[in-house]
Amino acid sequence: MTDMRRMERAAAFLAGTAAALTLTAPASAQEEANDYVPDEPLLELRIGASSLYGPDYPGAEDTSLQGVAAPLVIYRGDRIRFGEYGVARAIATETRKFELDLSLDAAYAANSDDDGAREGMPDLDYLFQIGPQGVFRLSDTGWTPEGRKEWRVHIPVRAVASSDFKSIDHVGYIFEPQLTYQRKYGGELRSSWSVTLFSTFADEGLADYWYEVPAQYATPERPEYDAGSGYVSAGLRASWTRELNDRFQIFLTYQGRSFSGSSFDDSPLLREDFTHALSVSFVWKAWQSRRRARNDDM
Repeated sequence: MTDMRRMERAAAFLAGTAAALTLTAPASAQEEANDYVPDEPLLELRIGASSLYGPDYPGAEDTSLQGVAAPLVIYRGDRIRFGEYGVARAIATETRKFELDLSLDAAYAANSDDDGAREGMPDLDYLFQIGPQGVFRLSDTGWTPEGRKEWRVHIPVRAVASSDFKSIDHVGYIFEPQLTYQRKYGGELRSSWSVTLFSTFADEGLADYWYEVPAQYATPERPEYDAGSGYVSAGLRASWTRELNDRFQIFLTYQGRSFSGSSFDDSPLLREDFTHALSVSFVWKAWQSRRRARNDDM
């Protein structure tokens, strides 16, 4: 069985499991009222702006500075949550130790004319990812006077699509297991930080999108290359956020990735053994509902 088939079957299994499970939270998921849980509105409208400085694609030697500004809807329902710190979830089942939800991610486009390794090749479009994710809580203190501490394992399998906003094409699948420690602080102006260790695997379609060199784009310095499926990289992500006042919030994220031992290290497009990326985001809380959220997953 090919790696691509394994990833497709894993995605189908998790999606099927989510559909089969009841949408009523088990009794073990219902917690008693906790006075230390942050008082949050059920619904918010935020205006966010973010800038990212990093490689044009995983393992690229060329970097760029990109940014985006957009309205953000924050919803903290019992079953569907566009939650704090950019996490989007449509929860199928949740207990104190396990959660099955929907995972989303995205990546900026890259202009090949500005990238030496890909010069003369087609541009890379924006990438959008969606798929099921299992979350295992290894430990969770819950909200206490000192805040909250969590250890989690995330097992996402996502389908990847590319788009130039004129059309959209299925690219492949990505598998990215993660181990996260998160520390949250309560109070009038809340803050949190987290550290995540992760590894990335791609099926042949996504690997081709990043690392394949078709014959028509081969040059003496960039030989033809046909990518298969396999291991891409391992990395560390560190994030910090703080409310500056009751309306403004700042986010800082650093990510370092090692491509040592990658299945695609023979590709002429994988130029770096280690890359760095840094993003800065600001959020303005433009509107909040009077109705408050009832869950403690803040």
